[in-house]
Amino acid sequence: MRDLPKTLWVTAPLLAFLALGCQTAGDGKNPSVGSGGQGSGTGGALNVGGGVELPPGTQAAALLPARIRRLADAEYEASVQALVPDVPAGISADFIPDSRQSGFTLNEAQRVDPVFAGQLAAAATAVAATLRQHLPASAVCANSSTGADACADNFIRTFGAQAYRRPLAEDEVAQLMIVFHTALDGGSYDEGIELLTRAMLQSAAFLYLTEIGDAPAATVKLTPYELASSISYLVQGHPPSKELVDKALSGALDTTEGRAAALNDPTLGLFAAQAGTAFNAQTRAVRIVKEWLGTDKISETAKDSNIYPDYAGVKTAMEAETTQFLATAVTSGAQAGGSLAELLGGGWSMVNAPLAAVYGVSAPGATNDTFVRVDLPKRLGILNQGAFLSVFAHAHETAPVLRGVAVMRRVACIDVPSPVDLKMAVVPPLPDPSKTTRQRFTTHATTACAGCHNNIDSFGFAFEAFDGMGKFRTTDNNQPVDSSVVIAGTDFDGNYADSNALAKAMSQSAQVRECFARHLYRALATTSAPELAASEDDFVKYAGLQKTGTATDANLVAAISAFVTNPSFGYRRAQ
Repeated sequence: MRDLPKTLWVTAPLLAFLALGCQTAGDGKNPSVGSGGQGSGTGGALNVGGGVELPPGTQAAALLPARIRRLADAEYEASVQALVPDVPAGISADFIPDSRQSGFTLNEAQRVDPVFAGQLAAAATAVAATLRQHLPASAVCANSSTGADACADNFIRTFGAQAYRRPLAEDEVAQLMIVFHTALDGGSYDEGIELLTRAMLQSAAFLYLTEIGDAPAATVKLTPYELASSISYLVQGHPPSKELVDKALSGALDTTEGRAAALNDPTLGLFAAQAGTAFNAQTRAVRIVKEWLGTDKISETAKDSNIYPDYAGVKTAMEAETTQFLATAVTSGAQAGGSLAELLGGGWSMVNAPLAAVYGVSAPGATNDTFVRVDLPKRLGILNQGAFLSVFAHAHETAPVLRGVAVMRRVACIDVPSPVDLKMAVVPPLPDPSKTTRQRFTTHATTACAGCHNNIDSFGFAFEAFDGMGKFRTTDNNQPVDSSVVIAGTDFDGNYADSNALAKAMSQSAQVRECFARHLYRALATTSAPELAASEDDFVKYAGLQKTGTATDANLVAAISAFVTNPSFGYRRAQ
């Protein structure tokens, strides 16, 4: 790009970023959102009277609040690639990690601090340069010397509507034309298009999803554009297709039945695969489960190579195993859709040759790059896979407390208070080469920590047959491993020989089913705020997954579908 004055390349995108708000299409009257993202996520929701009529049986208390939220890093990358397909994967790889709520990256409290703003600017610059090299049809100008403004106007309205996921208001078009002329005057048409792209990709209208409706009121209905975006990002993790937007504009997505039909319409490719394409919701469903159980942290989990020399060579395989296991569970088999019973109790997985060697199983056809399905009757479900066992372990040994707390909180929804909240100092058991890890940690049961650790250890010790990287073992420090546990205070109480038996019991538990539904709600609603308990309860009941319900299993795809088809989905309330 030509060396225009440095201040222009600093201030022009920033000007657009500050000025272009999260307006709904057409009126240009809704509150704007500043570039810093410092709002509370209310999206301009006000305590005002009036509002739309809610569907029969829907209570305002069960509605989510009107709000905005910043795109998560993965959503940003998917959105950019939808706009500029030539952009390579990894454009968001160096971004500041997403903040999390209940472990999930979809989070209405995401912010844009100065460091992240700089990263967004760098990414926008790279994407805009790529677009300039491969101008889309909307940017091609037959005669840029005399028709630059008309061509730029067409690009702003066409590309802008794709970037903002709604038509632009006239004041937004005017502001972007100012940005265009900043580069055109003394530069070139292509430079103007490049700067426009940079500005739009740093705009709040691109970076934030809105759920605010047309105007502030006590209760609001999402606009068709908001409705299409909400469905697409929650189900697929990327912007809505034109076909989905058209469905929303026609009113077809306003009803439970209409949204259910859209989810299963193969021409839309939401929960039904389009001909010749992969199952589009698969990646999003896989991410939800990984974040639910924390296995997405495997990429940043390290081990002491002196103790676990095999770990570095199979860490990426463990990550791929979980991904392929979940994808297969969602898309195929007798319990397709991501059956909870299969996720926790399935006696199989997907392994490559190095991982098969670590697991000690035969895997015909597996290579370093090829994963095959194998039966694993002694390694049931995702909790007994290498990723979970490695993430919830220390660098040099197992971690019964980490594993136990993870299972209690994430799988069974059993409250485990933090030692910090209890104002207790945690002193790990001293190393002792003459004792097993279990023998050392059992000291917790005879101290002031006993109140919590009797329960935590009951879950954590069940996994002691697997070492700190998930390899099966029968001895620890030359002593026999004891993985037997007694579980009490749940609907799956009993004596269990090991984590496999425990996982099988949990896969059939009504308590675990309801817990799964509650975590899924937090992933999809992008919040775990206690004040939204009524909304969470409403979803669990609508999905039929409450503990006192009649469901015998939970299904990931069916539960996501229930969230979208719930009559309250298209409505919000003022905070």
